[in-house]
Amino acid sequence: MTFHIITYSLFLILLNISAFAAPSISSTALILYRDSNFHKEDFDPANPDQTPNGLNIQELEIKLNAEVDPHTELNLVLAIHPYIESDGTNTEEKWLIEPEEVYAENSRIFGTQLKLGKFKAFVGKHNMLHPHAFAFVEAPLGNTYLLGDEGLNDTGISATVKLPATWLSELTLQHLRGKGENESFKSPRPGDGVSVGHLKNIVDFSNSTSFEVGASFASGANSFRQKTTVSGVDLTLKWTPTEAEKYNSLVWSTEYLERRQGQADVETEVGTGLASWIQYQISEQWAVLYRYDDIKFENSFDPAELPNEKSTRNSLGVAYTASEFSTIRLEVNQRKGGIKSVSGDETENTFFLQFNLAMDAHAGHNH
Repeated sequence: MTFHIITYSLFLILLNISAFAAPSISSTALILYRDSNFHKEDFDPANPDQTPNGLNIQELEIKLNAEVDPHTELNLVLAIHPYIESDGTNTEEKWLIEPEEVYAENSRIFGTQLKLGKFKAFVGKHNMLHPHAFAFVEAPLGNTYLLGDEGLNDTGISATVKLPATWLSELTLQHLRGKGENESFKSPRPGDGVSVGHLKNIVDFSNSTSFEVGASFASGANSFRQKTTVSGVDLTLKWTPTEAEKYNSLVWSTEYLERRQGQADVETEVGTGLASWIQYQISEQWAVLYRYDDIKFENSFDPAELPNEKSTRNSLGVAYTASEFSTIRLEVNQRKGGIKSVSGDETENTFFLQFNLAMDAHAGHNH
């Protein structure tokens, strides 16, 4: 088992603090059955598929949080997941334990929430979520290809300020070191960083209906010593009738991202992604979901992996929530364009059956 020394050290630090702060501990497990016609592990053992077909542990997550003092809270989120390693001939499943987020939050300044440590940057809505809180099994294509498999997640400082308005309005400003998990912001210069801004507004139309609109922007240097910028807009409509809130609800959310990545001596690469999904709760325990999402590149830096064309995906799902600790999700999706299977098929059809299980209450990491 691979275990980073830094993870172990952080874990011990939090345990030491626990003697004084009595931390809350919770965890989730995602167990996933996947079946795709693009499965390639049997064809290329030197480059094994990290999302193979069959039944697998998708991810285990452990969250510890504790009040350090009346105004400060410390959070640690550990992710445990398998990965496939190959020596060119044989493949072997191994496990990785890594800190997804390690940060302290302080609310001493009235109307301001300060955050320090490693955290998910406030770029759109989906980038803030952990896999167990996804509405669908996989992240939208725009988030995966424009923000990376792990999203924009880095060490830095963040401040969220409530603005004077008759509705809920918040401005979040963040500065990240630019050495995190996102390849688009990994500058070789030590002094470079990433600046992030997000404006959120939530308006209540009635006791049952609310509307949220957000705008995001991120800017920093990349590995070419050029500038990368990400901008986005997110919209969310929620409807929960007060007379039947346990049995019916509707959520419609749309998010648009654009990434402009400067390259040396060539035109700027432009990638855009759109995701729009709707969830309707039809009874106390059942909900149906549909999502459309796409990704498109121009002047791609790596046209073999990211062709200069549009790729679209349609996903349809059914979710059964037995309790707040257990959800079963069945999902089918179809993706066209931008990718090909080993056999040359240009349409990917995938079936998912996911079990989302929790020990103790494990919220969706609201930031």
